[in-house]
Amino acid sequence: FKEALGKLFHNKYWVIVLVVNLLSCIIYGLASGAGVYYCKWIFGNDNLVALAGALGFFATLVGFVVSKPIIAKLGVRKTIDFGVLGAAFTALIRCIIPTNFKVYIAVSVIGSFVQIPLMCLYGVLLAMVIDYNEYTYYNKMVGVSSGAIGIGTKIGSGVGSVILTACLALGAYNPDLEVATTSMRYAIYAFSNYLPLIINLGLFVL
Repeated sequence: FKEALGKLFHNKYWVIVLVVNLLSCIIYGLASGAGVYYCKWIFGNDNLVALAGALGFFATLVGFVVSKPIIAKLGVRKTIDFGVLGAAFTALIRCIIPTNFKVYIAVSVIGSFVQIPLMCLYGVLLAMVIDYNEYTYYNKMVGVSSGAIGIGTKIGSGVGSVILTACLALGAYNPDLEVATTSMRYAIYAFSNYLPLIINLGLFVL
């Protein structure tokens, strides 16, 4: 096991897949809680979460339906670029126009759609890493290589929740208020808009 781990960390592609999955799951962890706070404190109506969620679910379904032709047309690398740059662009729009509900819904739907083909490629990227292990070390190391997805998913989701909580603490979040303070608003903008923009640009570099 120790020998296998040493080889994996010398395989830069495995490390990239590990970090990409970790960062992606941090974004998903942030997004899973961000909508509730955004709708309640920025738009003043937490019932809007249901509408945003329903439209996002529809965009996700469409994304899965069209993922195969998109990947076939663009290839792996360009599909990944399409996903992360598309998500970064929608986050940038929210940074520029943070308080318009129609804009928020539109970019959320687009953001959900563009990331689905990328999600479909995690298994493909992992398979490529395993092939590279065999090419380099004459050993596929399938089990330990798969940890790039498993570990990234578990840790990333938890880290996303921690970051969200930390932002709220730094923004002096007070659920008993009727209207959000300026610090609360910027805390919500931080984990909803700013961090997804920065992380997706980082994913593009990777």
